[in-house]
Amino acid sequence: MAWRRFHFDIVDSTNDRAFAAIEAGTARHGDLFIAGSQTAGRGTRGRRWESRPGGLYVSAVVESPDLPAPGAWTIAGALAVHDVAIASGVDAALDWPNDLVGPGGAKIAGVLAESRGLGAGRPALFVVGVGLNVAGVPREIRMQRPVASLRELGGDLGVDAAGDQLAGALEARIGAMTESPTEEYRAFFERSLGAHEPVAVTVGETEVRGTWTDLTPDQGLRIAADDGRIRHVSIAHARDVRRR
Repeated sequence: MAWRRFHFDIVDSTNDRAFAAIEAGTARHGDLFIAGSQTAGRGTRGRRWESRPGGLYVSAVVESPDLPAPGAWTIAGALAVHDVAIASGVDAALDWPNDLVGPGGAKIAGVLAESRGLGAGRPALFVVGVGLNVAGVPREIRMQRPVASLRELGGDLGVDAAGDQLAGALEARIGAMTESPTEEYRAFFERSLGAHEPVAVTVGETEVRGTWTDLTPDQGLRIAADDGRIRHVSIAHARDVRRR
């Protein structure tokens, strides 16, 4: 069944539009809600996501027969947006847990996967939201943190073309996550800052320090700790991964 697309020039939040469709009973797996700007975009940990024209804001409805492994849809969304960046000619990497960054760590995109009202006896429904800086970033946002757009990093995609590319990449990565999650988790690991390097992983109020050697759905982050032990950090508990 072909994925449906719903386009908006401006919207409160594409994730909220997706959830509204779910609550109304009109949504189906693969529905894409696409906007040129948002008035109430949000990121992880309750942060506001500035959503100005020149960016691309897309949310996908995902129906899952079973509850997925922790972080599955965030990882699928992050891989999809990384695919778009690489295809456009941009040197980018994934930054744990849900960002796409360019040289120097400037943020290009973020992913927010959410669910509501999960219940036994019915398929689990999720919304995977992506915010991607395509054509430019306003000066006031640059004053808050290092940010970049695909265009300024040499990307050759406009907003509409990036939307088409991202739609295809989301479909491919969400399908792959359903069929072969272990391979997708490893792909995320290999594309991440800190892979195969000494890192500090923030877990609650503590840190796990060592070399990050793998990422799997069942055991999470595999860390060859500085004390010689092998540590496994749950994806749900790994707040940050910083290179040392």
